[in-house]
Amino acid sequence: MDTMTGTTADRLHGSVDRAAQGAHQVIDQGAAKAGPAFDRLRDSALSAGDTIHAKMDDLSGMREEWVGSMRDQVRAHPLAVVGGAVLVGLLLGRMTR
Repeated sequence: MDTMTGTTADRLHGSVDRAAQGAHQVIDQGAAKAGPAFDRLRDSALSAGDTIHAKMDDLSGMREEWVGSMRDQVRAHPLAVVGGAVLVGLLLGRMTR
């Protein structure tokens, strides 16, 4: 009976070893495929970040140009700007009543 139990245990042990080896192969294949996909995802995120930073720099430059233009207009026509601000204030006041 010991011989039979030993043979059955050996077969069972061999089956478990083969299943574990198959599982390791599947995991290794999945990791090999996930690595390049992760690299592409990281590269895309870095590219998007660079694009966002470039757009923020562009917007900052536009804001500085706009502020400079407004300063020039206020300096060139101070009464017209104050009059326009008063008019806008009056219109907003009437609309909120």
